[in-house]
Amino acid sequence: MPSWLAYQCRKAFRPKTIRNGDITLSLAHDCLSPRVRKALYKDGNELEEREIVGRNLAADDVVLEIGAGIGMITIICCKTVGSDRVHTFEANAAMEPALRKNFKLNSVSPHLEMKMVSLHGGQQDFFVAEQYVGSSRYHRTTSGNREIKETKVESVSFNSLMRQVRPTFLVVDIEGAEVDLADPSVDLQCVEKICVEVHPRIVGDEATSHLIGSLVARGFILRLSESRADVLYFERAKGQSQTNVAPAAAFEPRVA
Repeated sequence: MPSWLAYQCRKAFRPKTIRNGDITLSLAHDCLSPRVRKALYKDGNELEEREIVGRNLAADDVVLEIGAGIGMITIICCKTVGSDRVHTFEANAAMEPALRKNFKLNSVSPHLEMKMVSLHGGQQDFFVAEQYVGSSRYHRTTSGNREIKETKVESVSFNSLMRQVRPTFLVVDIEGAEVDLADPSVDLQCVEKICVEVHPRIVGDEATSHLIGSLVARGFILRLSESRADVLYFERAKGQSQTNVAPAAAFEPRVA
């Protein structure tokens, strides 16, 4: 965490690039909200995910990240396991220049696809906000996102990715759509670790609780000692697999 003086200097001079930990990030993008810029100036952006992934990602893991954002967690994963073992998806096409720039700044080249990940694949509704953190499969209006554009995006199904990538570590930050993981049709048999940011303010406490219960029912332990705020960390219990536990029934969230 930079000193108060370093933060004030960043805030005053508005650098075009910035270091957070051992990662270099470009700030020359309109999609960055004042809140995200402030967090970057303080070296606090996605701090919870950075800590969880940094402590628990092993060199032999295969990463599937759903919701790349500006690529911060993607880059950490690439530096740990190598770019060839990192597969990342981002539904917001406007984020591609920022992602490509940040990957180049850090000399990483993960497998990037600008697509949504959904239960069944195909075209899906997507709501694009001025500030990327407000973009979501769910329509919502906040004071920081005055303009919401409804669009259609291509998506790939969870299960096709599970068969293709065979991830051991799943990283998910998709503004409410993480509740899809609770669907009993999603095959998580190859997954050993999950870092997921939950969004009860979008989908409600009941849907979020159902997600947690579904993952536990499928053999995962919620590591509360490793979880931070709304970022939860799950590990598969030893000797458990999806094939020998009964998943929770399907559930339709109510969007707040």
